[in-house]
Amino acid sequence: MKKNILSAIGKLITASTLALFASLLSSCSSTEYNETVFPYQINTEVLAQKKPKKLILATVNFSGEPTRSYLDNAARRIDLQVKDYLRSNGYEVLDDYLFDNAWNQALRSYGSIYDPTTGRVDVQGWRTVIIATAKTLQKEGVDAVVFSDVLEDTVQHDRTMNHYAKWSGVTRKPATQGTGDGVPIDFNWGERIKAATLAINIYSVDLKGLFKSQAGIDTLQAIDLKMSNPGWVRRKKILDDNDKIEEAIRLAFHPFIEIADYPDIKR
Repeated sequence: MKKNILSAIGKLITASTLALFASLLSSCSSTEYNETVFPYQINTEVLAQKKPKKLILATVNFSGEPTRSYLDNAARRIDLQVKDYLRSNGYEVLDDYLFDNAWNQALRSYGSIYDPTTGRVDVQGWRTVIIATAKTLQKEGVDAVVFSDVLEDTVQHDRTMNHYAKWSGVTRKPATQGTGDGVPIDFNWGERIKAATLAINIYSVDLKGLFKSQAGIDTLQAIDLKMSNPGWVRRKKILDDNDKIEEAIRLAFHPFIEIADYPDIKR
């Protein structure tokens, strides 16, 4: 009798351990197939001829528009992680001041390209300024410019049991903040909310497009459980999860920097 009980306990522990291990794998893995991966563009022909080694991060956005003010601090932190990622993969990342000097010199020559009162970018002015900036950077020995932009996106959580939001290659659970009675059964999961996406554009200093892609970072809104009728509000902590930022960086740079677990293949 005692032996049978011990055997049963052993089987129960084994089953529980396996279930826990499987659960941990599924919760930590970011390698599952994700149909939302961004259709990246890579100029393999130019890169095969000359792979850039000396890179510089642009201190302006590729669109010419400034980063949303409430994302500024996070964008600066993410740029630091982007630089670390590039360096860890063998690239030399030159100092920001080289880009700043070249950009400001071009602005002095050709004028501002963004009107904050209308939110409009002078597209032709932008082209003129970026051409002048690239010419100056070429003299500084820069091979390519990396635009690393944190963009405000719009996403939606699904109506499945886990209520995942999927966009640009990532999967995120709904965030909550505050204490209360939990999310109501009749909560409107169909409402679209704000999220952040990392957009990468890489151009050689002779302005040949080398690479373009993007990856989701995280949602920017949480369900406030303190409200009598819980709803979406801006999260108190914006983009503070380094693991999610690192995931976004890895996805956004593939295959310029190849990763084995890119989630575009059903495994």
